[in-house]
Amino acid sequence: MDAQQAEEFRRRYLADQVETATPAQRLLMLFERLLRDLRTAEEAFSGTDLKVISDALVHAQQILFALRDPLDAATPLGASLAGVYSFCINELIRANLEKNANRLPAVVRVIEQIAAANVTASADRSEEHGAVEATYAA
Repeated sequence: MDAQQAEEFRRRYLADQVETATPAQRLLMLFERLLRDLRTAEEAFSGTDLKVISDALVHAQQILFALRDPLDAATPLGASLAGVYSFCINELIRANLEKNANRLPAVVRVIEQIAAANVTASADRSEEHGAVEATYAA
């Protein structure tokens, strides 16, 4: 098996994983990837690879948009989360434009807390639709 075939198998495996995941599991996957992107950006700031910084921050912003946009802003939790995600998006945009790593720790802390809350909610309601799904518009 060559590297191209291995990469194709990896992509297919990940696609299958996402397609067969529950909505709560998909949400947790998004948070895992978001935190990985934020950590990649933090590490890249210690070097000089501006492309790695930018790519990680832009992907993190895309995930935050995906988390924010379907929220039901008519609910208190939906409106609150939308505000938090908007704050995070703005901080990441500024971090990228200014090449300022000091904007990342606050975003990482907030996202870690939201991710942890979703892990707890997912565990508490493993098979039923819980607060995680109810926050998003149908």
